[in-house]
Amino acid sequence: MAATQRFARGDRVVHPKRPEWGTGTVRLLKATASGSDGRAQKLTIDFPNRGRVVIDTAVVSLQPGDTEAPTGRSASHPTANSSARPRPPASRVAPPLPSQDPPTVSSTSTSAGWLNDLEGATGKNELWALPDELTNPFASISERLKATLETYKYSTQPKALFEWAVRQTGLDDPLSKYNRHELEQAFPRFARDRDAHLRDMVRQIKRADGHAILKEAGKGLFPAGQSALDKAIRA
Repeated sequence: MAATQRFARGDRVVHPKRPEWGTGTVRLLKATASGSDGRAQKLTIDFPNRGRVVIDTAVVSLQPGDTEAPTGRSASHPTANSSARPRPPASRVAPPLPSQDPPTVSSTSTSAGWLNDLEGATGKNELWALPDELTNPFASISERLKATLETYKYSTQPKALFEWAVRQTGLDDPLSKYNRHELEQAFPRFARDRDAHLRDMVRQIKRADGHAILKEAGKGLFPAGQSALDKAIRA
């Protein structure tokens, strides 16, 4: 049996049974005990036509994708597929979604609940869930603080809201899944949890006498991020 292929963060991959998802980009990864050769990984991948999906390589043998540099997003969050369709204007409104969360997509053409559990894409809570780079316990608190402060560039203004939804979902076109009203409703919940997360990190840093970390984090911050940091420090 061939050894399980291993991937690194930033690698481009294709799901062999879901080519319509496009070429995805590996965002996060961790080793898993599953798999006969002990080389399996659980990967968090952004697919341009599906969004963010977690896949166990012991279950799905992903294939390497194209190696072209992604385009269409900022360097801090590259697009998952440079061949994806152009981004629509933020004023576009997609048809309303059903009230319940969308069903999980199976990795095969038939029903397979255990694969759903391994590969299941998130429901609407993906909009307000804090991104992994804000909470990753394997990252330093300085890295998590920086990632958190960067999210203060987002707001409910049309362009900023659309860019926030792209980052949250991993979709090139989040309006293909959510309408504008849903994004506007989800952002305040995200902002509330992010603000609480920032305050908690700042308290941890202050208890550890990490004033140098806070000073470094404040360098070159845009106004909204600086205001949030100052408020958290005073709290």
